[in-house]
Amino acid sequence: MIKNLIFHTAKSAFRKAYRKHKSEVKRSKKVGTPVVPYNLVKSSIKRSIRSTKFMDKAAYQQAPKTVSLPKGGPRPRLIGKAYASDKRGKGLQIPMISAKERKLVQEGISDSVRKFMKDKIGRKAKGGDIKVLGSIAKKLSKASKAHAGQSKKIGRIVKKYV
Repeated sequence: MIKNLIFHTAKSAFRKAYRKHKSEVKRSKKVGTPVVPYNLVKSSIKRSIRSTKFMDKAAYQQAPKTVSLPKGGPRPRLIGKAYASDKRGKGLQIPMISAKERKLVQEGISDSVRKFMKDKIGRKAKGGDIKVLGSIAKKLSKASKAHAGQSKKIGRIVKKYV
């Protein structure tokens, strides 16, 4: 049983290497790249087969098993996501932070965003369309008495919204 396993493993390894070597030779004729000699390929396969320890099912189950630990010890707990598509803990990585601390950080961020938006919206209300309406009202009042009524109405609208 074990001899068959070794034989079939070796046979498939040699077959695969031979096919790879043949395609390499064919490619080298077109491109002109160097080819590794087949006897070197064979010797490397023989060396690898000799160094491989083959065992049957019973021997494998009796062999001692090793338990691998994660590299670098236990992983830090990560909270939050940077984008909706991210997996949890992949983006916005703030290592070793508690949920309470994270909540405070988020509140600080949202406060600064609110302040920025309030300032930006405030500036927009003072300028833009409202400013145009105010200037139209002033010009209408200067133009003639016929447009005075329109000027007053526009003036009231501007005062109402600003």
